[in-house]
Amino acid sequence: MSQSFIQQRTSLMSLNRFEAFSDGVFAIAATLLAIEIRIADLSHASPTAIWRELLHLVPHVLTYATSFIVIGVIWLNHHALFHFLKRVDRITLTLNLFLLMCIAFIPCSTAIVGQYSQYPSIVGFYGFSLAITGYVYNALWFYVLNRYIKSENLIQRHIVRQASIWSMGYPISYSLAATLALVNATLSLLLCGAISLFYLLPGAIDQQLACFDQELAKDA
Repeated sequence: MSQSFIQQRTSLMSLNRFEAFSDGVFAIAATLLAIEIRIADLSHASPTAIWRELLHLVPHVLTYATSFIVIGVIWLNHHALFHFLKRVDRITLTLNLFLLMCIAFIPCSTAIVGQYSQYPSIVGFYGFSLAITGYVYNALWFYVLNRYIKSENLIQRHIVRQASIWSMGYPISYSLAATLALVNATLSLLLCGAISLFYLLPGAIDQQLACFDQELAKDA
């Protein structure tokens, strides 16, 4: 057994616990979003009071939907990225921990903006929290890209370029949405929702996965 092979084996870790822990944090964060939506006791409320309370829930529901899609999009990209790998090193694990830390914070920022969506500073804080999550994901993406994907030719180069542009556009868009809150908080929240919906569309990595599936089907 060669020395380089031994070094590679000892410097890398299995994906099993990595994926299980990551999926658990994603799932818990998504679940906590719904738990944060609360409604007052309406057992003795008048119809007018009930409608008023339901209207009060609208910002909570909109930010819930946006944040849930944000978590879902990052989870989908996370899955697609690590679909190509068999093992990860400690730096990857550390960057992934920072990403999960940001994901776990999303229910908190969502609850705050749902309660105080009329304040531009709060809306900006929400947008920047999503942007920071995106920047941390990009740190993970570019490390894995250079450490494994490029060196091992796992993805075609033009797909890598398209995926990188797509990935960087995510946090930049949320940074712009957060800045927009200084001008109009409502438009900022609407833009955050639109960005999350846009990034639900299949990206370059998803196209590459589809090509791999087609090749496997032909081989079978």
